Amino acid sequence: IDKGHAYIQDGHVLFSVPSMADYGELSGRKLNEMIAGARVDVASYKKDAADFILWKPSTDEQPGWDSPWGRGRPGWHLECSCMIEDNFGPTIDIHGGGLDLIFPHHENEIAQSRCAHDGAPLANYWMHNGYLTVDGEKMSKSLGNFVTVHDLLEEFPGKGEAIRLCLLTAHYRQPVDFSRDGIRQAQKQLDRWYRLTKDVETDGVEVPEPILDALRDDLNTPKAIAELNSLAKKAVNDDTAKKQLKAAANLFGVLEQSYDEWFRNTDLKLNVGIGISVEVEVIYGTPHIKQLIKERAEAKKNKDFTRADEIRNDLAEQGIALLDGPDGTTWERK
Repeated sequence: IDKGHAYIQDGHVLFSVPSMADYGELSGRKLNEMIAGARVDVASYKKDAADFILWKPSTDEQPGWDSPWGRGRPGWHLECSCMIEDNFGPTIDIHGGGLDLIFPHHENEIAQSRCAHDGAPLANYWMHNGYLTVDGEKMSKSLGNFVTVHDLLEEFPGKGEAIRLCLLTAHYRQPVDFSRDGIRQAQKQLDRWYRLTKDVETDGVEVPEPILDALRDDLNTPKAIAELNSLAKKAVNDDTAKKQLKAAANLFGVLEQSYDEWFRNTDLKLNVGIGISVEVEVIYGTPHIKQLIKERAEAKKNKDFTRADEIRNDLAEQGIALLDGPDGTTWERK
């Protein structure tokens, strides 16, 4: 108020948008365009149609606090600026939020904070994320397609890393089309990475520059994950690449469990080739799987390729692929 950016009217304190010359800089909107495009009735206490509330009066039934302008409460935009200043000071490094908050919310946050602090920026960087969609539609309770992280963790126990990796496959500014198939694909990808990095230590290991460069480029996670996949291919025959893969993946909050922890949570019914379904934990080295792999190795040694193929095919039908390598046979979910 003292700096000429706000005024009192009918118990309200309002920000005077015309008092800020570069209002609209974040959203790229011009003041005259905002007024011309208005489709709502303008409150009588406003001097300008674009002005917004900093403080509003409260009735006895509403939350409120005593102030020089009477009992009331802060406006929607002011709440956020006050919380930021109280916890971090007038300027923060990064301010995030959905694309739908750029205007008017974040634009008004900037206006009130900068004008209160003689032009000091509210945030050095603004990061606005795209919508989370389901089958191309925005996720919302009203559409009945709403799901929480808690729900997903119950559905995919112990696989929070797969949920995270699935969401990181899209750039944060782009829409993310959520699907359970996407989570399963991310889980298969992590299965491979966990096998490649089993018992690998990362002390003193530096993350490769191409991955860091991708993250420096507006947090380009799809590009960074593509680099991780390239590193995983190299890691098949390169111990240094295995260490780099694990160190780099840790930046994304994945490959942070032990090998056994990761594979401990999923049960599958495997048809073992004799008409019996056996519930097994999907951990390489579990007696059921180990026995089948051992039996197949013996069959190949005895040139009983029919039986060896039968075991491979039986497992394949249950979604398990056997991988023959120089150190023996391992498996992965298909």
